[in-house]
Amino acid sequence: MNQVVYSSGDVLKRTTVKDILAAIDAEIARLKQVKTLLSASGAFVAKRKPGRPAKVASVEAPKVQKARKRCKMSSEARERIRRAQIKRWAALKETPKAKKKAAKAA
Repeated sequence: MNQVVYSSGDVLKRTTVKDILAAIDAEIARLKQVKTLLSASGAFVAKRKPGRPAKVASVEAPKVQKARKRCKMSSEARERIRRAQIKRWAALKETPKAKKKAAKAA
């Protein structure tokens, strides 16, 4: 038989390849049992479907704070903003005319 020597801490241990393979097979069998139990309880999704993932009852989404409501602007404030914007538009309209007049005068 093939023997394998390995160190476990300060102690040298001997084992056979057959024992190692038996231990691996036992571990595989145990993992298959765990997989079966998890898939039976619904916590394990075997195949991913297209689209948004389904909700899982055991996992809760973190709570998100609601956005603060915006303060309502008074009608006087809106009117001041409107007048200021009209002045800006008027300044933009006057600029090309002033450039044309300056070009004709020169």
